[in-house]
Amino acid sequence: MLLEKAVFRMYSKAGCPFCDEAKDLILTTLQSSLHSVDVTDQPDLREVVIKQTGCKTVPIIFIGDEFIGGCNDLIKLHQDGDLEIMVLREENKLMRQEILRLRRSL
Repeated sequence: MLLEKAVFRMYSKAGCPFCDEAKDLILTTLQSSLHSVDVTDQPDLREVVIKQTGCKTVPIIFIGDEFIGGCNDLIKLHQDGDLEIMVLREENKLMRQEILRLRRSL
């Protein structure tokens, strides 16, 4: 993707099967962009994210700045047909930001 920002941001831990499943859904099924942050060896960062979201398990998944939950929440949004719309909205937002950035650089 040409954009500097990703549609999804996910906090994960090494060896977590739920993190792997969520990553596969995002990258393979949705063919979307993902910024993945490994918190395996970053307990301070993990505590910040827990305080921000209230979620104590990984993965912790955001679309843009919106916290959507964990792996099961991601799968449910996908099964309900809501995830694709959320992804399209975020992609549209990012594209508009990129267009504005490019216009300013001319």
